[in-house]
Amino acid sequence: MLFEKAAALRTKHFCLVLEDFFDPHNISAVIRTSEVFGLQNVHIIEEDNTYKANKAILKGSLKWLNIFTYGKRAMALSELKKQGYKIAVASTHASKTLPELDLSKPTAFYLGAEFRGNHPDTLEQADEHFILPQYGMTESLNVSVAAGVLLTHLDIYMQNHGREKFSLSKEEQEALILEWRNRHRGLI
Repeated sequence: MLFEKAAALRTKHFCLVLEDFFDPHNISAVIRTSEVFGLQNVHIIEEDNTYKANKAILKGSLKWLNIFTYGKRAMALSELKKQGYKIAVASTHASKTLPELDLSKPTAFYLGAEFRGNHPDTLEQADEHFILPQYGMTESLNVSVAAGVLLTHLDIYMQNHGREKFSLSKEEQEALILEWRNRHRGLI
């Protein structure tokens, strides 16, 4: 029953893309938060930094979602656009705020590397640039905290518009439940 309940609330309408994070704590915190909020897919670009996770931070979340890794940022961008995703990049230099984005379309949210942010190529090719609300003097949020703020906003959006509209199809849910059962048994 737990698998069925969780699968019914999963979404691929939104996904996160972690662009060259280097801190295993941040990567793991974002993955765990993504799973908790019901995202099924997380994409990781490791063009400059190899993906490393911290199992203590993950708390088993890797078992319940799909992680896609890319050696080149261009490959990730191309694949996501081919899947029909609009590319939205969090940037402290954007003027459009998150609530101003059209979230009715499938959207891949890029979060940039610690200290550096998103790569200039990513910024140039993005469909949308947005800023998370900030009112203090510090330039930006920690990237794992920014992901939590972003995912909270997306969750509220889905709740307000009927989360079932963003859920996986019945067929996708059934396939996911089977996959989870196999992962839980250690078969995958």
